[in-house]
Amino acid sequence: MDTSVRRIEVSSEPGKIYFLRVTWEEDLGSGFSVDLCDGQSAWTGKVSEEEVSKEAQEMEMKRQIYVDELCQALTAGGKQTNSYSFDLSKDPADNRSLHFSYEKVLKDVFFKLGSVELHTVSKPIEVIKELINHGLDRSTELRARNEHLLGENERLGRERDYVTEELKKYVQAKEVLEQDLYTRFVLVLNEKKAKIRSLQEKLKQAQEEVESELQHRGDTSTVESKAPAEQDYEGSTDEENTENNENPRPSTSARVKRGHTPLDDSLHDVTDVAPTRKRRQRNQRGEKSDAGKETEEPQEKGSLLLKRSPAQ
Repeated sequence: MDTSVRRIEVSSEPGKIYFLRVTWEEDLGSGFSVDLCDGQSAWTGKVSEEEVSKEAQEMEMKRQIYVDELCQALTAGGKQTNSYSFDLSKDPADNRSLHFSYEKVLKDVFFKLGSVELHTVSKPIEVIKELINHGLDRSTELRARNEHLLGENERLGRERDYVTEELKKYVQAKEVLEQDLYTRFVLVLNEKKAKIRSLQEKLKQAQEEVESELQHRGDTSTVESKAPAEQDYEGSTDEENTENNENPRPSTSARVKRGHTPLDDSLHDVTDVAPTRKRRQRNQRGEKSDAGKETEEPQEKGSLLLKRSPAQ
């Protein structure tokens, strides 16, 4: 059996304190009993399960929602105690009975949750003793629970201090590890930078050597192409021209192509056109002289024939 005791004030007697005790088996929906005491007198009453269902139907509420509202109003289950109001009135037909009602307040609007008829208890001292015993038992229970919570709080405090110390150690270890890793990273980074600079210098040297070799090869090819042309220009005759026409020499470009390499693709040899022009002029002169000789031979033959004819 569950019991709840709370202190209330009734609207019909402002300032007067009453103690309300509610007792139930399973929940308030299965029925409950009400005891009311002002310190001198006591009243008691009961609410059956049928009455609870009837009140829920009259308020047009679901039964479970109505039971929850009763629990908050009568057992102080609600956080806002000012949301409920209580009233106590005497029964005109019976001076020994009181009419106890409880209502819900919503913005100065009162909704009646229910009521119960209370009858005077012949021995109110017994009710007062039960209220005192319930208060003492509840106080002892709360004290034990408080001590338990204090012990848990102390234990959690010790664990918190231990975890805080361990966390500080981990933070220090992390900072040391970060510093060590950063130092190693800087060393590795500097080594990589030095190696990159070394490779860049080697690459630059290799490029300079390749450019120098290409320039040297280009100069050599130019000199080789000029030398045969100058020899032909200085020592050429008509017979040599004829022999050259019958047995042509390999050209300068052919000799250069024999030693062609991929690195020579970017080289463009400049050929000397002056000796070729001079040889062409000499050849033209030779052809003119031959033509003159051919014209002279027929003239000589004609003159001979003219000389012979008178003699005949």
